[in-house]
Amino acid sequence: MHSKPSRRPFSLALRLTFFISLSTILAFIAFTWFMLHSVENHFAEQDVSDLQQISTTLNRILQSPVDPDDKKISKIKESIASYRNVALLLLNPRGEVLFSSAQGAALRPAVNSADFSEHSRARDVFLWTVEDPAGPMDTGSEMKMETFRIIASSGQAIFQGKQQNYVMLTGLSINFHLHYLDALKKNLIAIAVVISLL
Repeated sequence: MHSKPSRRPFSLALRLTFFISLSTILAFIAFTWFMLHSVENHFAEQDVSDLQQISTTLNRILQSPVDPDDKKISKIKESIASYRNVALLLLNPRGEVLFSSAQGAALRPAVNSADFSEHSRARDVFLWTVEDPAGPMDTGSEMKMETFRIIASSGQAIFQGKQQNYVMLTGLSINFHLHYLDALKKNLIAIAVVISLL
């Protein structure tokens, strides 16, 4: 009988190179995931802290019994101007706008979302994505999207000469954070590819 010669196993050097390369790639993937996750959590914690601080300040301004409407509006504008990318929408119980910042209208559809009342009661922060009304449409048919972290709160205030309930949506655009994370991910992938080719 004629038997086939047995195949020679891969050399030890080749096997070691393969396993070291694989280990390096897996370690880098784990590092990349950990780094992206840490940065994303840091941004989220920072945004939530800012939103809670802004919301508390604005509620205090609105509920001040001594300030007239124009003074309240002036203080609100001053407060939101000290933060970057903040949108504010103030509504009465009938859904009529009492005050809106430049980007405030972008938050309006969030009021009609199914879980809005739950978020409002809990005063927790939630994500909301809309078409950017201020974004230039230079990319053809591609729509520019704006993503906000939003906190909703409610209360009573003397506004427009009468005591009335209000719902306030305070939003913080996180597009800068999302672009940063996307660029970081691309850079880390490029570094991983270069390292794996060495």
